[in-house]
Amino acid sequence: MSESRVFFLYTSPQCSFCDKAKSLLEQRGHKFVTMELSWDHPTLTRLKEEMDWPTVPMVFELEDRNHKFVGGFTDLQLYLETPDE
Repeated sequence: MSESRVFFLYTSPQCSFCDKAKSLLEQRGHKFVTMELSWDHPTLTRLKEEMDWPTVPMVFELEDRNHKFVGGFTDLQLYLETPDE
């Protein structure tokens, strides 16, 4: 197994893709933190606008103080399949 990585997820309640993203990270042995916000929460609204991303989950990989935006669940699947550069 590759070295454990750390992710941060913005999620919303009753979001099946959010649940799938968390499950995938657990299966791969990666650490993650989630912030669950309602669909209309101001923070989530602002993030969606800033990242030009309309859906949740919004997945970021944390490396030291850097936050790399990965995307949503499907993007996370592809991202984890891509070898580290």
